[in-house]
Amino acid sequence: MVKLLTEEQRRQVLARSHGPTLAGVLARHHLKMDDKRRRNLEAQKASEEQEGFLLPALKLSDRGYRGAGGGRMASVGRQVEYRASSAQAAGMWPWAVGAGAPLIGTPVGRHLLTGAPVLFDLLSWFVEGLITAPVGFVLGLNGYGKSSFVRRMVLGGVAQKVTTLVLADVKPDYRNLIEAVDGQVIDLGYGYGRVNPLAGGVLGSILPRLAVFPELARKMLTELRARQLQTMSGLIELSRGSAVRDYEETIISSCIEILYNEKGFDAENPPLIEDMYNLVKEGHPELMENAAAVDDREYREATRDLQRSLRGLVKGSFGEIFNGHTTTEIDLDAPAICIDVSHIPEGHTRLKAAVMLVCWSDGFAAIDAAHALADAGLGPQRRFQAVMDELWQVLGLGEFMVDRVNSLTRLNRTIATALWMITHTITDLEAMGSVSAANKAKTFIERARVKVIGAVPEAEIDRLERIVKFTGTEADMVTGWSSPPARTGERRKEGEPKEPPPGQGKFLIKVGETRTPGIPVQLIFTPSEIASGIHDTNSRYGDLTSDAVSDDEDGYEGEGAA
Repeated sequence: MVKLLTEEQRRQVLARSHGPTLAGVLARHHLKMDDKRRRNLEAQKASEEQEGFLLPALKLSDRGYRGAGGGRMASVGRQVEYRASSAQAAGMWPWAVGAGAPLIGTPVGRHLLTGAPVLFDLLSWFVEGLITAPVGFVLGLNGYGKSSFVRRMVLGGVAQKVTTLVLADVKPDYRNLIEAVDGQVIDLGYGYGRVNPLAGGVLGSILPRLAVFPELARKMLTELRARQLQTMSGLIELSRGSAVRDYEETIISSCIEILYNEKGFDAENPPLIEDMYNLVKEGHPELMENAAAVDDREYREATRDLQRSLRGLVKGSFGEIFNGHTTTEIDLDAPAICIDVSHIPEGHTRLKAAVMLVCWSDGFAAIDAAHALADAGLGPQRRFQAVMDELWQVLGLGEFMVDRVNSLTRLNRTIATALWMITHTITDLEAMGSVSAANKAKTFIERARVKVIGAVPEAEIDRLERIVKFTGTEADMVTGWSSPPARTGERRKEGEPKEPPPGQGKFLIKVGETRTPGIPVQLIFTPSEIASGIHDTNSRYGDLTSDAVSDDEDGYEGEGAA
């Protein structure tokens, strides 16, 4: 039997342990042996408790039991996680509460908190009743993955037979993707292609087929004329830099009717802007009445500014693109359509915005045409998603453009159509000349039932709080994503990948305006996406580095390579 010293004996031995004498040496030896016996007894007791399943309660700081077979670890590693449906792993899933990420829609990536897969797209969630309208708004700083996120939505749409229309690809961010899925790419720009704002487009081409449905045909014709009026008014405003007067808009509307009803133009032979300019210049009794002119002199005076604006659309940079017949019509049988406007020089801001405006109008008109054919039983019921990227370029031209974009989106019949609007900051919607224009612009994001928030600064959260509510954890999360990558001061070695910013490819999916927690997700690329290069919008920088890393200006690479 192991005999241990009592407390009184330990005090006596301890008193003799000082000094170099033999008594001190023996006392220290007794103390050392007593400590060893105590440790052995504790280890034996722990072993007996384990064998008898009488384990003491562990503290949070414990990392296993000491001693042989105790399993003590310096650190606890993360366990491997698996996910399966209840049918595949029946009886093995005891928890009733899910991860808060419905398995409905396009695979996006991994939930940042639970590691569970996140699936999402506007149409799927709308059909399942998770959102009340298929409208989404993507907001975040440059270089953190906005376009990559939307490209994933486009891919998911193609897989689900949803026709995507990228209405004016500015950089271009979507051309490679659309070409990879055998979609249609339409080029617009100097020497590349033209678009006639007075042509009927897809909507005009189906009117003869709707002749046996007079009521539907009349409705579609009215909508077509409304779009042509809105588009021409927007072009004139962009050209002159100020709003169209009320009577000028009436003259434009009358010109469209006269050209189609009296001058012999039709859907197959549409008028050009030059024809409208000549009509206004020559005059017409109805136009004189619209201008409230009693003679030719008053008419010429009243229409002088309008003639100048139309002349500006006939000649110069605007005329190169708009004063001619449409080069390529939209093909709704394509799985996806991209209108590439990147050929327009960066400095021509007004011209690029004008092209975007016309493309949006044509795209929404094509969607309406497909729905009209389906309503008449002359075509299949189609589902669409429209992408309106770089919204800030148009809104930044002036408050008069807010009404034009607002009219375009409201003319869109949202049945079976999802709409994505993309910009960098909410200040793009607030930087208008008047409070009323800013409030109207903010309705674009308020109308969006889903807000996808990427990396943003703290000031952006304060502005967004008036529209969508964030928890404190969410606010810290998205602002933390905007931090730059760590700087080591050393140049990368050959073959070493670039260190991405901490928030690249991370998004918070918020539904509604309440403080209901959002879904934080890490976008993950598939090997096929990486191999195809559809997310590589920085390819021109490849020859500047030895390893030519494929890194999207608005994309994410890190997890995608896994």
